[in-house]
Amino acid sequence: MNQLLARFSADRLPTSNRWWILLGVGLFVFFLLRQIPATWGAYALTRGTGLALSGITGTLWEGRASLASVRLPQGQEQSLGQLSWDLNPLSLLLLKPCADIATKLDRQSFTGYVCASSNGSLRVSDADLSMPIALVQSMLPIPVNGQLLVHIDELQLRGNVLGKLNGNLSWNGAQVNNGANWMDVGNYAAQLKDDGSNGVLAKVFQLSGPVELDLTVELKAPSGGRVHGQLLMDKAFVDASNAAGLLAMIAQPGEADPNGKSRYQVDMPL
Repeated sequence: MNQLLARFSADRLPTSNRWWILLGVGLFVFFLLRQIPATWGAYALTRGTGLALSGITGTLWEGRASLASVRLPQGQEQSLGQLSWDLNPLSLLLLKPCADIATKLDRQSFTGYVCASSNGSLRVSDADLSMPIALVQSMLPIPVNGQLLVHIDELQLRGNVLGKLNGNLSWNGAQVNNGANWMDVGNYAAQLKDDGSNGVLAKVFQLSGPVELDLTVELKAPSGGRVHGQLLMDKAFVDASNAAGLLAMIAQPGEADPNGKSRYQVDMPL
């Protein structure tokens, strides 16, 4: 009997009143969801990604960490500075949280759209990274200076394994140390893509400066690779930069070009 009375009462409720009740419930749920703490968003973004956050404020949807760091493939921790995110609500329905992420620290910054999955995979798209090249000094044979600018159209990782890569980078204000002083060597760039076997292919070329180069860098997975191509430069620059010793280790001299520049053929394993 009580069920029949309740049903009768609901049926007799004016339609306009029912819409107001539904609107009120909807607004209550909306404001409740808006107050979900930022720690939930931090958990979604850091799970299986190697990212660590501290000093978390805000909400699940729009949050901030006063300090962020990421674990590099070599096992080192790299500080990213302050981090903020704007989470895509629909991505949570697929259990693959995606967010617009920004970080900033001195001469180092990142902006991009990042998606993380529970299986440890990470997808980055439409991203820009700026950092001093000194941060990757350990990977280079000579002391260098300048700023690296990287644009990523698409990057997919699962753990430390590369799935897809499409992007480019530039080395602006490039400097090298010849053992006595720093020398300006111009600006250089590279087109980046995956090789289809978890490795990286990079086509490296000159934008401006005394060294003309056309190199292909192959980075194989899990290790190894090859660099091949050619370098062109004036002999006066070779002498001034004390580059003869380094060139002897990585290249073979070839015939001079029509303008009299020294040509070097590069073909070396990594």
